[in-house]
Amino acid sequence: MTDSMDITLKERPRDGLVEEQAISLGYTPLQARVISGRLHGVPASQLRSLITPASNEIDGPHALPDIDKASRHLADAISAHTPIALVTDHDADGATSHAILKHALITMGYPIGSLFSFLSHRMSEGYGVSDALVDRMLPQLPPNTCIVTADQGSTDEARISRLVAAGHSVVVTDHHGIPEEGPPRSAHAVVNPVRRDSKFPDKAIAGCHTALLVMAATRELLIDRGSLASDSPRVSDLLDYCAVGTIADASSLAYSLNNRMIVQRGLRLMNSKPRPCWKAMRRLLNKDGDWTAADIAFQIATRINARGRLTDAMLGVEFLCASTEEEAFNFLQELDANNRERKEIEATLRCIAEPLAKAEIRDGRLGLCLWLGERSHAGVHGITATRIVEGFGVPTICLSPLAGDESIATGSIRTTPYVNVLQTLTLIKQRWPGLLLSAGGHRGAGGLKVKRSDIPALADAWDTCVKEAYGEEKPSPHLLVDGLLETPCLDQVRELSALEPYGREFEQPVFMGTWRVSDMRLIGDGTHLKLRLSNSATTMDAVWFGANKDGVPPVGVGVTARFAYCLDAQSYRGNTRLQLVIRGIDLR
Repeated sequence: MTDSMDITLKERPRDGLVEEQAISLGYTPLQARVISGRLHGVPASQLRSLITPASNEIDGPHALPDIDKASRHLADAISAHTPIALVTDHDADGATSHAILKHALITMGYPIGSLFSFLSHRMSEGYGVSDALVDRMLPQLPPNTCIVTADQGSTDEARISRLVAAGHSVVVTDHHGIPEEGPPRSAHAVVNPVRRDSKFPDKAIAGCHTALLVMAATRELLIDRGSLASDSPRVSDLLDYCAVGTIADASSLAYSLNNRMIVQRGLRLMNSKPRPCWKAMRRLLNKDGDWTAADIAFQIATRINARGRLTDAMLGVEFLCASTEEEAFNFLQELDANNRERKEIEATLRCIAEPLAKAEIRDGRLGLCLWLGERSHAGVHGITATRIVEGFGVPTICLSPLAGDESIATGSIRTTPYVNVLQTLTLIKQRWPGLLLSAGGHRGAGGLKVKRSDIPALADAWDTCVKEAYGEEKPSPHLLVDGLLETPCLDQVRELSALEPYGREFEQPVFMGTWRVSDMRLIGDGTHLKLRLSNSATTMDAVWFGANKDGVPPVGVGVTARFAYCLDAQSYRGNTRLQLVIRGIDLR
């Protein structure tokens, strides 16, 4: 939390009928409480499938638009050993997409020597299939290359037409919003679940999932043609990669049966048949016990993402695809160093952003548009925007100079449940034509470019649209909690673990309780607190990550306050004990 003193704890609204239905299906009262706070209006017949979907309940590839064109084109390229180039985004969704495509092609008999790999460079090339990325690709591509994008490409007609004019073909696989003019016309195929003509039921899947489905359809076609043995490795063997990309991209884990199944099965693979990369990560973290969705979000994805925020993201793919644990560990050490550097930059930018946010809120703005300065870092302003949203409860754009052209600002957008980023960007394009040089994203996040001279106009447009979206609602930083627990215990941890995975829209349960701080000390790098909490019923150990990052702990020994916390089981050398993980505090 950015300012724990200002956080209000609000009990999460629950659907009473869903709670009753969950209990009738055999869930415990605690499980039913958690379920009913996240799934509203779900009939009993669908409830169990949403929480723990079976493999045969998920959506297959053939409802995706252009899936047949894409799979035929790829199958032809694989059979003919046509050069193939993979072109993916620089974040963890893009890196895992790259790993999925690469592994699938190799298991389908494609020669690795004919495969070319490109990831967009966040700092020097920007987002998507940019002109700078195309400039880098063209001299390296053999004639008639089949280019496959993942997690990007839907808004890049101008650059795709350049590639096609140079004699190449392009298959776009993506999940981002489609522009008003439609999907790129020059592409041979555009496989995207959010196309207006898409019949694919689930619009919430990640880019890596779209790539996985394209390769599943390609494998099926190769088998039908007799070009591939029916017992060849299945793309389901790659669900661990897909789980990481899905969690990393903050895809919905509430009403998306597909995403929940992908993450559940992917975690099962990570725990039962770990690749060298997962073994190396376990070694770095000194981790006991099974991997969870929270581990992916806060340990694995952060390290892969950090590389793409700062420099060339290809190292993340090399880590994922490493053939030995030692090779993976060597790559991981560098990723870990990048993550530490990212944290330092983030801390600096947060110190710049928070006073700006407070000033804009004092001026009556609900949509914040923060220029972080000439020496800001565009690779880290997205996570800075996230911290501002967490701390102040309002949708935020953070802007930095564009590398190579300081007359242009590049921005990252993060939001609250009230404001859809993609819809708001579309509205700004319609009402203020020409203001945005480029923009894209999805419901919860996005990016844009604007002339530096137009930042004040963007700030006004953004604030206007955000206020319209909120209507009479008054935004405030708050933390939703799942009520009280009389006496936290390990059995409750096991009950809650049975509802995994937790993530966006199916958040990890957070409870509240009034405790007295009986002991406190600094741990780790000095930014974290180890607490001993007491009340009339019990005494508990607790940890509060990042609570002392400003050098001023939000509580002291002897203070009694309402704490928000998660339950955590700590395992070490066969012993398991309960620990509370503090998420926030309400001293009022």
